[in-house]
Amino acid sequence: MRKTLISHLGLVVALTALVMAIPKQAKAYVDPGSGAMIWQIAAAAAIGSLFYARRALMWMQAHLGLHSNRSMGFLFASLFAVVTSPVICTLFNSHPVPRFNDVFLVGIVLTAYLFTWEPAVYLLAISVAVSAWVLPPAGSFAIAQLVDWYRLISFAILSVFLIVLVTRLKARARVVPQQIREARHTETRGRVMAVGQ
Repeated sequence: MRKTLISHLGLVVALTALVMAIPKQAKAYVDPGSGAMIWQIAAAAAIGSLFYARRALMWMQAHLGLHSNRSMGFLFASLFAVVTSPVICTLFNSHPVPRFNDVFLVGIVLTAYLFTWEPAVYLLAISVAVSAWVLPPAGSFAIAQLVDWYRLISFAILSVFLIVLVTRLKARARVVPQQIREARHTETRGRVMAVGQ
């Protein structure tokens, strides 16, 4: 009974996050030529540089003496926020496009995947603060419009959903190899006992 209630609650939360993540119709024009190409190049460069983040973090771990996965996660989240926040504020010049939080969302999911959930929540808090600072009226944490509140709340709910999802998938990935090892051990013991008889 309790498991079905939890699974139904999880389904409701997932559907709510999905509905809140669906963007509204943008009544804007993107130049199909150079404008879109520049955004694609910038996005590809940002995502491509994330592949080197692990190497840089391993170097810092070796040279700074940070041995905990959690402390490395906080370092990664802090560096991601320090690099991303000025870029977002400069690029969008206090006129955010509807999906500017996607840059932070990539960092949140990456932090949850590479490290633990605590640094991902820390990066989520930073991203909400930066978003509130950038949204009109710019330069303050006051949010004037209901649409902007909706944007922040849906971003936070989607981020929490993804953090929970990634954390559960990581936990499940750790359990499955353990079960495989136990099954192999049992199978090997059975073979040894059969050979011994």
